[in-house]
Amino acid sequence: MNLFENINISISGNPIFLFLGLLIILVYSFYIYKKTLPKINLFLKSILIFLRTASLFLIFILLFDPVVTTTTKEINEPVNLFFIDNSKSVRNISSGNDIKKVREIFNEFSNVDFNNEFYSFGNKVKNINSFDSIFFNNSSTQFDDIFKLIKQMKNVSSAIILSDGINNQGSNPVNTASELGIPIFTIGLGDTTIDKDIEIQKITTNEFIYTDRETDIEVLISNKNLSDQNSIIQLIENGKIIAQQEIKLSETGINRILFPFKTNIEGEHKIIVNSILKGEEKNKNNNSKTVLINVLAAKKKITILSGGPSSDLSIITSTLSSLEDYELHKIIQLSENKFLNDNSDLKLIKSSDVIFLIGFPSKSTNLNFLKDVFNEITNHNKPIFFVFSNNIDLTKLNSIKNFLPFNYSNISNGFSESQVSAQNVNYSIIGNEEETENWKNFPPINFPKTKIIPSVESQILLVDQISKQPVMFLNTSKNKFIVLTAANIWKWQIQNFEKQNLTFDNLLINSIKWLSLNADRQKFSLKTQKKIFSIGEKVIFNANYYDDTFEPIIDANLEIEIQHEKSSQKIILNPIGNGIYETELTPNFAGTYNYKIQSENKNLNFSSTFFVEQIELESLEKKSDRNFLRELSNSTNGKYFDINSINGFQDEIKTLFNNKISYNFIDNELRISFLHLILLMIVLLFSIEWILRKALRML
Repeated sequence: MNLFENINISISGNPIFLFLGLLIILVYSFYIYKKTLPKINLFLKSILIFLRTASLFLIFILLFDPVVTTTTKEINEPVNLFFIDNSKSVRNISSGNDIKKVREIFNEFSNVDFNNEFYSFGNKVKNINSFDSIFFNNSSTQFDDIFKLIKQMKNVSSAIILSDGINNQGSNPVNTASELGIPIFTIGLGDTTIDKDIEIQKITTNEFIYTDRETDIEVLISNKNLSDQNSIIQLIENGKIIAQQEIKLSETGINRILFPFKTNIEGEHKIIVNSILKGEEKNKNNNSKTVLINVLAAKKKITILSGGPSSDLSIITSTLSSLEDYELHKIIQLSENKFLNDNSDLKLIKSSDVIFLIGFPSKSTNLNFLKDVFNEITNHNKPIFFVFSNNIDLTKLNSIKNFLPFNYSNISNGFSESQVSAQNVNYSIIGNEEETENWKNFPPINFPKTKIIPSVESQILLVDQISKQPVMFLNTSKNKFIVLTAANIWKWQIQNFEKQNLTFDNLLINSIKWLSLNADRQKFSLKTQKKIFSIGEKVIFNANYYDDTFEPIIDANLEIEIQHEKSSQKIILNPIGNGIYETELTPNFAGTYNYKIQSENKNLNFSSTFFVEQIELESLEKKSDRNFLRELSNSTNGKYFDINSINGFQDEIKTLFNNKISYNFIDNELRISFLHLILLMIVLLFSIEWILRKALRML
């Protein structure tokens, strides 16, 4: 609303001169029309005197540059915000009388003489104009969205939240609300009576365990008003009951029990803990809880394939055999058709995690057998640690050269002796910076006289100190490769043993770890904030995406395809900078959700799962949380009201509204001399006077 507060007129010059000028103009006009030819009556004479006086006065007043100044008063009225909880829990735990009173408050404040805006909230905040648009059917309640909205608004006098106080989505908003500087009034809805209830509150276990190793699953069980009653607690693995215990519920309200768990089956295991109460309770939706356990192979399976016995083969075999984390298999060629222990079964390659090729192929290696080996490796995409050793026959590599991550020239099966030094300390495969200095002090080993040329994608780790030729490098352009173009590396381990140095052991261990890692998982990761959700709970997907040099990819088109037995949909991952992507989904059905992703150029494949329990967030709580509502109000200098006791509530809101009203005063200047209208009026007055004089035949 805008009102004129003041109107001022100012001139340049002394007002006395303006008054005298007006008097002179009036006398002059009267004088020239005192006697006229022909004579005219008094009425016409008065009109002519007025026209002459007015036109001359307008000309005269322009000389004083008059300015008209007006002051406008602008009223800034604040807004009062109402937020009504539209979640299912309000309907579940509130009486019909509570809902009726919420409607009355809505209607009452819709008709007051100050500004109010109404919103519903639950899954999201939504502006509403009618109470009939509220159905109390949202599957979750998220309070922090309220304060994100308020933060974006200006001139808010207060906010009123009508809710049961159950906040089951998002973060605790108390600190955010207190920073707004706006009083928050809360009105509590729903029943505060504590019903009989047993709840599987928490399951504690290792996310990753190994096959055939026992672990404990700890279950935390809470109860309300059920002390000394009996309950059966079941442990269910992949739909089958594998253990159960009968317990007496504690007077303290908390029971802790342990289930031993062991399996020999690798993979992801879905574990459900279920409680069966020997008695009645009102809420059975929280009687079970699910956790996922990833069961890993107890040992990495390694197959060593050698073209013949050698010192390098012996030292690598003995080193790996001494480590408990590896299950070792060997295919050792003794002659063209003879193998150690008659073991030449290439099926070992398929079941192995890493393949060691030591001095392979040798002179006794049959070309057909060589091709069969590399076909198995290629078909199953197995990572390779390739050690040349003394007995390698480089001429036989021609038949598989397209598979290798290096080229070679000037083929010779001879070797020369030299020492190595670390080239790329960024890779932990060869140790940290302190350990890489050890390589200079290692005894000399043998290098092939053949010139080895790694492909351009390779990362050089060790080089010959003299020729600077690559000795050890890694490559991921095809299969994952670590290539060690040397022989007599057993000398490194002998020195390690004498000086109690673990550099050689760590080289093998770190190499196996690097080779075992999934290459796609290194460059791309996608995960949800957890693996198990309730119906209506928000699932947030976070992804990181990098190129081959581990630089962030910031503009990829990434789409997640989500499959469920009752639905299928695709959602876009939104880039938020620095190779990070994010999106979210709110599932409406229980069960297993399989999701996968492909990049725009189809070079990225990723798949995983999450689970949604047959439990709605809004059904887990059966009583309102008045303490949360009180804390929210107290932290913002607001006030808490019960829905059945809101006397004086409207007066407090009205007072805050009036105190928040502010005024702006705006000055506007109008210079008369700048108005074209004044000039037009002068011309018009003179014109009318002239026309009258002509009509009266005056001189």
